[in-house]
Amino acid sequence: MDILVFGNPALAIDNLAVRVGKRLAEEGHTVRHLENPIELLDLDLSEQVILDVAVGIDDVKLIGNVDRLVLGRLCSLHDMDMAYFLKLLRQLGRLDTVRIVALPQGMDEEEALGKARKLLS
Repeated sequence: MDILVFGNPALAIDNLAVRVGKRLAEEGHTVRHLENPIELLDLDLSEQVILDVAVGIDDVKLIGNVDRLVLGRLCSLHDMDMAYFLKLLRQLGRLDTVRIVALPQGMDEEEALGKARKLLS
């Protein structure tokens, strides 16, 4: 199983998944950092897990339903985030299920790593 990591390493509010992904890679997991969510359009997500930071959750969660993802208002191309492309793939009939390990924004790295490990096993 591949782990697809989203996040901006330069932004403290958005780099938890990147840091946890790096640690998981050191433990032997196959981890790939995606810099742009448009890359999702070229992937078969059936054998992959997405690791990303989420706003509005208080614990690490496994999300399997794209309909649970909330889209923000689209004002420019910069607003087309991972949720947008996953919903697009669903509408195109190219995505049945998805596995997202969502990490709460601001969670301690060690705690997030431990909880992500449990969900991935």
